[in-house]
Amino acid sequence: MKENLLVLTTAGTLKWLKGAIHTLRDPLDVLVVDDSTPEKVGIRVFCKKKGIHFLTKPEPRGLTNSWNIAYQFFKTHNYTNCILSNDDVRFPAGFSKGLIAGLSGKFSYAMIGPLTNMPGKEYAQQIRKFTEIEPTPKNFDQIEKIIGEQVKSKSAYEQKKFINGFCLAFSRSMEKFKFSEEFLCDPARVNIGNDTFLSLRIWKQGGKSAVCRTSYVFHWKNVTFRAKGQQRNRLWRVKKQ
Repeated sequence: MKENLLVLTTAGTLKWLKGAIHTLRDPLDVLVVDDSTPEKVGIRVFCKKKGIHFLTKPEPRGLTNSWNIAYQFFKTHNYTNCILSNDDVRFPAGFSKGLIAGLSGKFSYAMIGPLTNMPGKEYAQQIRKFTEIEPTPKNFDQIEKIIGEQVKSKSAYEQKKFINGFCLAFSRSMEKFKFSEEFLCDPARVNIGNDTFLSLRIWKQGGKSAVCRTSYVFHWKNVTFRAKGQQRNRLWRVKKQ
């Protein structure tokens, strides 16, 4: 059994992926799943130089398809834990420690998300609750250090029904909450909604999700949609035939 896998999903430009990888210092195996972008050749070369696993597709199929591919890789290669992330992020040193620790032992959450600067509607993941420092793409290490020092282990996790899908961690226990035998998430939901319905499945089936207060990941949010207009216009859900 292998230990910890980080999966970065990309459908934008190589610069976002490079930025994320260049900040990664935690001891994680890395897989990049590319949604058949025009820059996939450049991404493949970059990943080869870095010793990173790389998978792409014959044609774009959306984020949910990338999640399902990532989950199959996670299972097939017998990893214990997986962190699934967008590529428009910056990783502080040590960000994965709290995420992984909460997946087993006395906590054993089914899914855990980090604090972030751009969580959308999920106030529980808002880093501004924990520091007065304004988050930027450059001070992520400073913020990670601050929250690590001020949060005691007994309060490191806040149980929540919904976790933002830009970055989330799970273990082999996710097998109980997948959409079907083949898929982690409903393949009909092409680009958005997969995190919501995964969270709801976990909750309805008796599992627990949490926010880790000792883990922080900087997130630009929706840069692929802004850069690649065609991504935004894809159907949220595939129409029934």
